[in-house]
Amino acid sequence: MAEFFRRQMFNIIAAVFLILFVAVWLAVLLRVGTWVPVGGATAPALNGALVTAAGVMATSLGSLTASALGFTIAEVKRGQDEAPGQSGGPFPAEVAARLSGRIIAAIMVYMAVGLLVLIVWLIKGPASTDLIGAFALSLLGWLVGAAGVVFQTEKSG
Repeated sequence: MAEFFRRQMFNIIAAVFLILFVAVWLAVLLRVGTWVPVGGATAPALNGALVTAAGVMATSLGSLTASALGFTIAEVKRGQDEAPGQSGGPFPAEVAARLSGRIIAAIMVYMAVGLLVLIVWLIKGPASTDLIGAFALSLLGWLVGAAGVVFQTEKSG
């Protein structure tokens, strides 16, 4: 049993982080998505701990996935510069092939939750919270950066 946990330690840590990320953001989305304006309140009040946890987790996961993509892109470019003509395929495909399963899972979870947040933000408008708006805008910025890689058709330089 100990050997199993030793071999799977990084996968377990990644899974726990992603599960917590999803749980925290689903709690935020449920609170904002089901909120009905009452009196003079323009947006639902959220628990300070929930806001902090959601902000830290969104920033952490966005930074983690962006840096992993950046490092992988640099690695692929370095490999192409050192061995011209020896690439494993088109640049975006080669980058994707070098990403670990944990990073791919993190990117998919970040995008899926982020798109849900964006949809809630667009639907609820001013009845959503600043937290929702901040994550939605952060996701859009992240997607613009990722799209730069996806739509790159030739090696620069």
